[in-house]
Amino acid sequence: MSRQDRTILILGILIIVILIVGYYFLLLSPLRQTYADRVQERSEKQAQLQDLQQQVADLEEIRRDAPNIERQLLEFSKRIPTQPEIPTLVVQVEEVARLSGVTQLSIAPGAPAPPPGGGDFQTIPVTMTFVGTYEELQDFMLRLLDLSRLVTVNSVTYDKAEEEGEATDVNAGVERKLQVQIEAEVYFQPTGVPSGPAPVAPAPAEVTTPEETTPGETTSAQ
Repeated sequence: MSRQDRTILILGILIIVILIVGYYFLLLSPLRQTYADRVQERSEKQAQLQDLQQQVADLEEIRRDAPNIERQLLEFSKRIPTQPEIPTLVVQVEEVARLSGVTQLSIAPGAPAPPPGGGDFQTIPVTMTFVGTYEELQDFMLRLLDLSRLVTVNSVTYDKAEEEGEATDVNAGVERKLQVQIEAEVYFQPTGVPSGPAPVAPAPAEVTTPEETTPGETTSAQ
């Protein structure tokens, strides 16, 4: 093969390489980027579709449970008076104290205020203190939460009660008395039947046994 033929062959190969490189950068690379963008866009749309389907499923679950929710709201509205009715509450709590066996009961209601989260009702903080055993405290809590009026217990704080003439060695069969303080809330609806969200009925507060806690420990009820 002559030098001229080799030169032509090399030039031909170079032209082919240039064409391949140009095709990649000018045509193939943009197409690949466009394809990758379309794949990512499709993935995002599928994720959005799944979110929408989940929202639809949640709304459908709420729709199916609407009668039960309305029934609960009606029950709560019956447990929320149209006036503060503090004297009635005091009588009810005193009866709870008598039945549970606690003593030295003190009830201190606070000033009415709108709820932090908003609503058509008013909240009244109530502080209750008394002396009783751990079992009497539990009985008091159960009876309090079972009142005809809705009561939310926010915290329970207790410590060993000081007793006059207390001996150094306490009989192991005698349960120690506790000084208990309960922070709670009651509600009233000035306009009558609530049209906004009703307060959530609380579950019984979990109170830790005195042996497992240090004096002054607080247990919150949801």
